[in-house]
Amino acid sequence: MDAIFSRDLFSRDLFSREYVHANMMGPNALLLAEEVCASLALKPGMRVLDLGCGTGLTSMYLASQFGVEVVAMDLWIAAADNAQRFEEKGMSQQITPLNMDVADLPHQKPFPENSFDALLNIDSYHYFGASSSFFDSHLAPVIKPGGRVAIVVPGLKTPFNQGVPPELAPFWQPEINFFTVDWWRQLWQQSAFLQIDMCTESECCEQAWLEWLACDNPYAIRDRDMMKAENGRWFNFTKMTGSINK
Repeated sequence: MDAIFSRDLFSRDLFSREYVHANMMGPNALLLAEEVCASLALKPGMRVLDLGCGTGLTSMYLASQFGVEVVAMDLWIAAADNAQRFEEKGMSQQITPLNMDVADLPHQKPFPENSFDALLNIDSYHYFGASSSFFDSHLAPVIKPGGRVAIVVPGLKTPFNQGVPPELAPFWQPEINFFTVDWWRQLWQQSAFLQIDMCTESECCEQAWLEWLACDNPYAIRDRDMMKAENGRWFNFTKMTGSINK
């Protein structure tokens, strides 16, 4: 359980073990972001949309690690709450919090088209993006030509060919859009604007889940029985990087 906290990122004052545990909203988004951002080639001064940023952990990671400007956008977490977190960490000049539904992009215009050099989404795309038209309709317009895209989404190692397995049935909800790497790849390949560089299984799924289950968030406590039943058989994360061609 200590692996991630031995890295340089967590030896600084920015993220203590206690701080990360207090602000997690699911499997450790920092681990997932660190892994996928290694393929993004982010540079200081770039403008990045951190979509579904939650409590802003990944936004602060982006700003501190790469020196980029971040718009931290989330539907459920109040912008004022994230603004306070960013202020406390001395990052209010680098990160702009925004409370907004991604389905309102680009029709509502808090920023113009072609605003961002990159987009990052960790562990929320399955809630809203599991249709072939979503990316091109709502996200591609706000990313610059040549802009970079990184998405990490929870899913399945193999399909549920016989329906939801009995061991997972007590925990399953209709809105859980868990699919395989191949399913997500085929979905994103339908985009007219997204050129995929990589779409494969994340290497840190187990660790990200373990760190979530170790915290005392009520949702993490609830998930412990599900993950015990899953027992490493079904779940993974799909990580995808690509660029915008328009």
